[in-house]
Amino acid sequence: MKLCIAYGMAIEVIVAALAPSVANAQETSAAASVTTQETTSQATGPSLAMVGSGVAIFGLSYVPAVVVGATSGLGADRTLFVPLAGPWIDLTQRPGCTPATSCNAENTDKVLLVVDGVFQAIGALTIVGGFLRTAHETKTVRSTSLRILPAQMGNAGYGMVASGTF
Repeated sequence: MKLCIAYGMAIEVIVAALAPSVANAQETSAAASVTTQETTSQATGPSLAMVGSGVAIFGLSYVPAVVVGATSGLGADRTLFVPLAGPWIDLTQRPGCTPATSCNAENTDKVLLVVDGVFQAIGALTIVGGFLRTAHETKTVRSTSLRILPAQMGNAGYGMVASGTF
């Protein structure tokens, strides 16, 4: 008995799968929609963030050098008014250690001159790099909308209608 029910169900599934069926377009209310997005990248000029950070680095290293050059009694420190080259010129013109003066102070001054010269150079190179590297602006534009709907064609035909904005 159970075997007959199983055969009956199997035959019913096969017949349902193979039998043609009619689908009416009016019964389907779902519409397929497609929207495309376009992303564009455009060069907008120099990298202002890079130029700004270079100006900040250069300014934070050059202003203290100018203050030291203006207030120091040592003649070699007057070269600190020259941007970029001033710390290196001052380093070569500094007098050596004498037994009357502390070598620790002079060595500290030389280390600070080297650090100042390095940061002035980093700031200047960052400014130049900012002008050489262009910044990019990225825009995403929603440009195309396409809808596909079922529709009746003539008296007995059915098909699809596509509409949209471009």
